[in-house]
Amino acid sequence: NSLFWKDEQRHFCTSLLLFESDSNSTMGTNLPLICFVVFAAVSLCTANPTKPHIIHMVVDDLGWNDVGFHDNSELKTPNVNNLAAQGIELTNYYVFRFCSPSRSTFMTGRYPYHLGQQTAMNLNPMPGVACGINLNYTFMPQMLKQSGYQSYALGKWHLGYLTNQYTPTFRGFDHYVGYYSGAEEHFTHNKTGAWPGFVAFDLANNTGTSVSPCRNHVGVNGTYSSYLYGNESVRIIENHDPNTPMYMYLAWNNVHNPCEAPQQFIDENDHIQDPGRRAFAGMQSALDVAIPQVIDALKRKGMWNNTLLVYTTDNGGNLGGDGNNWPLRGGKFTFWQGGVRGVAFVTGELVPQHLRGSKWNGLMHAADWYPTFAALANASTDNTGPLPIDGVNVWDAMTSNGTSPRTEVVINIESATKQNIFVPVDSPMHKHPGEADKLNYNQPAPIAQQCDGTNPNQRWSLSPVNSTTTFNICDGASGTFCFNQGSSSSRVVLYHPVETANGVYAFNASNHLYVPRLRPTKCIESTGLNSPLLQQECSTGSEAQNVTYDKDTQQLKINFVNGTVQCVGQNMPRPTGPNGTVLTVGVLIQGRYKLILGYPGWHQPAWDGWVPVPALMTDDKDVSTSGDRVRFQAGENPPCVGQCLFDVEADPEERNDISAQNPAIVAKMRARIFELAKSEVTIEASGLCPTPAGTKPDPACLAIAQKTGFWEPWLASP
Repeated sequence: NSLFWKDEQRHFCTSLLLFESDSNSTMGTNLPLICFVVFAAVSLCTANPTKPHIIHMVVDDLGWNDVGFHDNSELKTPNVNNLAAQGIELTNYYVFRFCSPSRSTFMTGRYPYHLGQQTAMNLNPMPGVACGINLNYTFMPQMLKQSGYQSYALGKWHLGYLTNQYTPTFRGFDHYVGYYSGAEEHFTHNKTGAWPGFVAFDLANNTGTSVSPCRNHVGVNGTYSSYLYGNESVRIIENHDPNTPMYMYLAWNNVHNPCEAPQQFIDENDHIQDPGRRAFAGMQSALDVAIPQVIDALKRKGMWNNTLLVYTTDNGGNLGGDGNNWPLRGGKFTFWQGGVRGVAFVTGELVPQHLRGSKWNGLMHAADWYPTFAALANASTDNTGPLPIDGVNVWDAMTSNGTSPRTEVVINIESATKQNIFVPVDSPMHKHPGEADKLNYNQPAPIAQQCDGTNPNQRWSLSPVNSTTTFNICDGASGTFCFNQGSSSSRVVLYHPVETANGVYAFNASNHLYVPRLRPTKCIESTGLNSPLLQQECSTGSEAQNVTYDKDTQQLKINFVNGTVQCVGQNMPRPTGPNGTVLTVGVLIQGRYKLILGYPGWHQPAWDGWVPVPALMTDDKDVSTSGDRVRFQAGENPPCVGQCLFDVEADPEERNDISAQNPAIVAKMRARIFELAKSEVTIEASGLCPTPAGTKPDPACLAIAQKTGFWEPWLASP
């Protein structure tokens, strides 16, 4: 029997899956089965082709502590817990720190740094940027077609859609229902683009060479995403010939923010006091009901006995979207374990009986699915792209509880080169394109230090360019790290100086860019000594920031409201190799050791990686309560600045930097990172953004969306 939703209650009927909810619910989901036809009852049948059916489920932004089978009694995921108990959990499995790079790795078997996906760009998840994975790479379904597979994709794409050629059915899938961008509303399927204030519909219904928006009615109050993709998955399975091997890439929208779920699922989690975490748990509960319906459909068709189901995240939980990676450090957007150690298991009848319910600790990376699926399908991965695959076939090791054929995982390598510079979508430089070339986004932020007039690292050279508006303020050592107006390499611009008494200049401060009449109201913030400076919003209507330059001591001083005075130190050293290669970041795992070169976090370099835990049942987990939220005790572990080594077997929480005690290990792994860096493919070289617009929003995309109301391919060719 399948699950039938009516009036927010659970009822059962035979051979039909239809999720529906009352329009009087908080966010109703009237669903007349969108973009497809309701199917008639099907008879049970059996089939057992030699090549297995593969269900590749990706749960978006799923964190380490976001599943019940990680001893989390807070979240109600009994069905997923049961699937994990019947399969093999992958406990030493790694992904990228956010969405698009991991998905490009799933589809190509290559590391992100070989695809131009190694930077913070994340394929600019807001619609409007003419970027996508190089068409010379053979995606997973194209590779499997040589073995006779029919392939289907549902849900999130986030791999480019500037032309039809970048969309799923032109990259090997036979059918696709889903959204192109990095996220969308769960009920309305709307998405804000790269142009503030403009929202369009992001839902496609593609078959073969037919690429079109899904224009059918989605319900007065919207259609919830897991209902939509669950229904379509069942429809596909029920109409699939079981004698033909199937690859289904089911990329759920859950549990990506915004945290939205049908009200009955939120109500089921009323034991969680934090409202954001309660809504997140509702998304998990909704997904936990949808997944078994897909499996039931496979069983009715007699396909389950020859199916491998993979359940994987694409990155760690989003701490800003109520995700939770406890006890791991960090989360989505970071290279801490909380951002890259992924939740995953395999299940299905292909899993050996004696290994069901076991854990495999073999080293594995997201790139390994590509050759592993190829081996199961008897397909070749040769000649599938400009570079050879980075993945390895782990099936035999996994299903024998053996040693992984992997000896290392390259989490990321990004060189500090102009060829990796991109302009964030929300940057004011899009209104002033000429400024983009003046900024070096690979320079680190300046450091806050205790003022010491004898410290040469606190000496800055001030050279007036214009007596009233512009100064060059550069470090005293190289003279290349500057706060110059309009061309700052420090990510902070100091402008409009006013000379005060005693030979002191007072400045206003801005983030990235100063343009008259376009003055970002950003102020400098410091979270502690020897921590990189951050940016925060200034008080409403205020540009003033008390930053002064003392001509006698050559120090830049920040005078905070609480009376604290800190001095600006020179920039953090970038990791530099013997051949002069300079890295923004390099992260490598070999065996039990993880070496981090550069800063492993996100936009706030002073953050030490310890995170809010918006949960209830954590009193025994070394936390303290602050308001409605529960927080880690922070401060005992400083940020990783420059170089850190962790033993992630003995210290999975990355609390103890052991680099000083293990110079030989550091030297060996550091040399390996710089050797690997020789094969990096930069954004510019990768063909990731092949149009003259580069990484900037393309107005032609907006023009099409304004005309049709949909985000859809807008170019005939790159």
